[in-house]
Amino acid sequence: MPKIKRIQRCHSPRFKSQRNSSFIRILVATLSFAGVVTTASFIFSYFIASDESASSNQYLSEQIMTDQEELDEAEAKNNLSNIVELPCMAQDSTLSSAELPEAQAPREPELVRMTSTIQSGDTPSTLLEGHLGLAEIYSLCDESKKVYSLTNLRAGQPWTMIYSDDALIGLEYEIDANDRLIVAMHEEGYDFRKEAIPYETETLTLEGNIKGSLFSAIQGLGESDALAVRLANVFAYDVDFVRDLREGDSFRLVVEKKYREGSFSGYGQLGAASFTNQGQTYYAYHFTDSKGNSGYYDQQGRPLRKAFLKCPLPFSRISSGYSLDRLHPILGYRRPHQGIDYAAPTGTPISTAADGVIADVGSNKSQGKYVRVKHSNGYETIYNHMSKYATISKKGAKVKQGQVIGYVGMTGYATGPHLDYRMKLNGQFVNPLKIKSLPADPIANNEMPNFKALVAQYKSHIEAPIKVASVKKSGKKEETVQ
Repeated sequence: MPKIKRIQRCHSPRFKSQRNSSFIRILVATLSFAGVVTTASFIFSYFIASDESASSNQYLSEQIMTDQEELDEAEAKNNLSNIVELPCMAQDSTLSSAELPEAQAPREPELVRMTSTIQSGDTPSTLLEGHLGLAEIYSLCDESKKVYSLTNLRAGQPWTMIYSDDALIGLEYEIDANDRLIVAMHEEGYDFRKEAIPYETETLTLEGNIKGSLFSAIQGLGESDALAVRLANVFAYDVDFVRDLREGDSFRLVVEKKYREGSFSGYGQLGAASFTNQGQTYYAYHFTDSKGNSGYYDQQGRPLRKAFLKCPLPFSRISSGYSLDRLHPILGYRRPHQGIDYAAPTGTPISTAADGVIADVGSNKSQGKYVRVKHSNGYETIYNHMSKYATISKKGAKVKQGQVIGYVGMTGYATGPHLDYRMKLNGQFVNPLKIKSLPADPIANNEMPNFKALVAQYKSHIEAPIKVASVKKSGKKEETVQ
C-alpha cells in the first residue's frame, strides 16, 4: 500500500489559504489512489478472512460431529453390552454384519462344587464354619430331621458344598451307597430331599464251579469277594458254607453291577441264582410283592428265609464242636462245651441268627465281650469272645436276622480269634447244628402270577447250561465274557 504523507497543521490563515487548494488536490488524488488500493485490500482481506472463517467453522463443525459420533458409538456399545441382542436396521446398507457391534448375553453365575470326605470328628458346625452362623447351622440341622438328620454324618462318606459366585447355595451328603441328601439354600430358608444316587448298570449272568472255596471260584470269574458273600447269604438257610461245601459244587447267578462316572461302584440286586451242593440244587428268586415286601423264594414261591441262619458267620471253619465233655485248652480240665466254635480272623462281622431283641450286652472273664439275643418261641442265642460290639448292640434294641451285632475277637478265655456261638431253648442249651426250622409263609395266591412271570424271565439264565459268562447292557447287544 502507498505511504500516505502526513500533513502538519498550520495555525496561520495565510498559509492555510495558500495551501488549501493544493492540499485538497493532493489529498483527493492520494485518497483516490489509496482508496482504490485500500478498498481492494479490504475486499481481498475480507474474502480471505471469510474463507478462513468458513474453513474454521467447517473444521469445528466436523470436529463436533466426529466427537458426537464417537460419544454415540460408545453409548451404543455400552447399551448393547447390557441388553440381549436385538435386530436393528443400519442406515448404511453397505455395512456388513461383521461391522456391527457384537451383542453379549447376560453372564450366568458360575457354579463350583467342592467335594471332600467326612473325617472322624467332623460335625455340621466344623464343616460349615465360616459359611453359616451357629444359629443358622442349628436351624439347618433341626430342619433336616424331617428327611435325614445332618447330625448323623458318618466318616468316609462323600460331602459336597456348592457355591455360586463364592456364595454357599447347596449341600450334598451321600447317606449310603444308594441314597444321598440334597440341601438347597435360598433367602426363604432350606429345602431338603433324599434321592437315589444315579448309577450306570449292567446285568451279568455268571457260572462257576467250586474247586477250593466259593471265594476262589468267584475271583476266577474276575469278580470281587463281596459277590461271594452276597451269594452265600442268599443260600445261608440251606447250605452251611463252613461244613457242607464240596469240590464240584456249582452255581449260576444273575446280578447287576453298578458304575459311577465309569468306575465300578459295587453290586446291585442279585436277581436270581442256583446253587448245587452235594448233588442237590437250590434256587433263589428275588421277588417284591404289591405291598413292597421283598425276599428270596424258591421255584414254588416258598421263602428261603428260615427262623435261624445255619451259621452266624459268612465264612469260617468249626474249630470245636458241641460237647458235654471237652478238655478246656486254657483251664486244663474237662467240662461241657455247649456251643460251636467258629475260627475266623479278628474283625469278621457276626450276624444275629434270627429276628429278636438284645437282652444283654456285657463282658466277663470267661466269655469276654458277648451279646445275648432273645427270639420268639423260647429261643436265645449267645455270641462270645467278640473284639468289639456293633453300634446297634444296646440292651433292648430290636435286631433283624442277618444284622451285624459284633465282630470276631479273642477276649475272655480264648487261645485265638473265634466266635463261641450258643443257643438255648426254654433256658436249656441245645446244639445249634441240630435245629430244624420251618420256612416262613409262602407267596400269597394273588401274587403268584407276577412271581411265575419273574421265574420264567430268569429260568433260562440259572437252569440252562451256560458256557461263558454273558454281560447284557441296556441298549446294547449282549457281550460275551470269556
